Amino acid sequence: MGNFMTNYGLILTYLLIFGAAFSAILFPLLGIIKNPKKSKQFFIYVLTFVFTFLISYLLASDEVFDGYKQFGVTPSNSKIVGSGLIFFYILSLLAVLLVVYSEIVKLFK
Repeated sequence: MGNFMTNYGLILTYLLIFGAAFSAILFPLLGIIKNPKKSKQFFIYVLTFVFTFLISYLLASDEVFDGYKQFGVTPSNSKIVGSGLIFFYILSLLAVLLVVYSEIVKLFK
């Protein structure tokens, strides 16, 4: 009985995740089609996001330390992980700067 519930629970979970991902992709696309003026702003945000990731990828190192080689870490894996960390740092710094900017603007209003 335990295997039955686990198997069908996992299948149901996969179906719900697929449905949520499908909805998360479909509904914004429908919104872009219905309102093309806002799609320009959306594509600017997406291009900024991609450009920021490209910068973080170019800044990342592909160096693998000796201690990590035993775990099968390759230079490409190291570069991808490094770029993800740098991307996170850039977005975190940007978020903090936007919060500070927002508070300063609110202070002078």
